[in-house]
Amino acid sequence: MEINFECKKCGGIFDSDVGAVSVSEDSFRPQFENEIICPKCGQRSIDDVLLTELGQSQLTEATFDFELEDIFDSEDDELNGFGFYEGECQGCDIFQSLNDLGLCEECAGKLDRDLIRQRDWVYSVSAFGVPESKLEDLRKEIIKHYGEKLELIAPTNRTQKKSKKKKRKKKRSGKRR
Repeated sequence: MEINFECKKCGGIFDSDVGAVSVSEDSFRPQFENEIICPKCGQRSIDDVLLTELGQSQLTEATFDFELEDIFDSEDDELNGFGFYEGECQGCDIFQSLNDLGLCEECAGKLDRDLIRQRDWVYSVSAFGVPESKLEDLRKEIIKHYGEKLELIAPTNRTQKKSKKKKRKKKRSGKRR
């Protein structure tokens, strides 16, 4: 098994064939069949190296006895093909299948429509890949089918904040006179 490391001494990033990987039941630290060999510094201990992001994935795969692809390709009947995990939705507070944002399918749809209404194209799943010339048409369709009012995102009150500041200034100027 090859794992990607970063040497603490020289800062070099390298792959090392560590052989079979196990986890110590006492310390819960990885144990390797072969020594870790830095190409510049030679033999290194686990304390002399850092796991890179790739190395962390490789070590996880080696110690949990599954392929990383299995995580993303699994068809879990409980999740109905939508979410990554079960939990309480951040939008409606109902315990169900959630996506990576902690939203159920219905609330994720509301968020996506709200992003389109606000022209936040970059964050909208539905707007992904839509040509710029068609984005306003997409927005008009959403408003036509679901209305102009935001469904999940709290509206920003920029105009209300400006008008409150003007009122305060008028009140202050009225008191001074």
